Amino acid sequence: MTRASARNVPEVTPLWLKLSSYLILKDEEKDYLSDLEKNIVRQTARTDLLQQGEKYRDVRVMREGWAIRHKALPDGRRQVVNFVLPGDIIGMYSTLFESADHSVTTLTAVEVACFPPERIVELFQSFPRLAAALAWSGAREEAIVAERLLSLGRRTALERTAHLIVELLRRLSTVNLVENGHFTLPVTQEILADALGLSIVHINRTLRRLRDSGLIELNGQRITVNDVRQLASVGQFDELYLHLIRAPKRLERAFSGDRRARSGDDKVEGRKM
Repeated sequence: MTRASARNVPEVTPLWLKLSSYLILKDEEKDYLSDLEKNIVRQTARTDLLQQGEKYRDVRVMREGWAIRHKALPDGRRQVVNFVLPGDIIGMYSTLFESADHSVTTLTAVEVACFPPERIVELFQSFPRLAAALAWSGAREEAIVAERLLSLGRRTALERTAHLIVELLRRLSTVNLVENGHFTLPVTQEILADALGLSIVHINRTLRRLRDSGLIELNGQRITVNDVRQLASVGQFDELYLHLIRAPKRLERAFSGDRRARSGDDKVEGRKM
């Protein structure tokens, strides 16, 4: 990660990289993101950043480390809903809802940037392109949860595990945390079991099958994906749900004030093609 230089160049953070994958950010937007992330807090592993039922306070941006979003039944049984990776936002909807409907707990030591929810409103008022990028990020997270539901309901244990590994690889690649198929996976088999709806014994057996087939290598918390295409095939992985795309041209035209975005000129362009 590149630190800001003496010339006050904004720091390249995971959030910046993530949003830049959708929109090419302008200098003033980069400066605003930098200002949002100026208040840094560090927490240890197994710390609750958010508890189900508590009132929202700060919005947090994950800068370093991993956490899980999870929900629990009154008897303590837990479902991991998603993984919080660098560049992800915790509490983005705190201006819309009073209390959290899920918990967020760190898996590793983390670095988070904190800012009051009112700044989300400010962002929507003053930086509509950034607001659109944040809306894209939120919509993508909802799509990830929907895909997880599909895995839990229809994919086999092998397919679920393969699918999750490819998904994490693709998400981490966006924020430059994958190198030649290698990335850190600070996740216990218990956490994987809670995420994939499997027993620990089943997780262990499934990981062994993937390792024995040569698709992955595991070395402590280090995982190497040797054949992404084949692993994606095993997991029936279609990255459409991750929306790893640039913003549609019609959105950029709308922000630029180009009336063609609303006038029907798009149809004319279509006929020319």
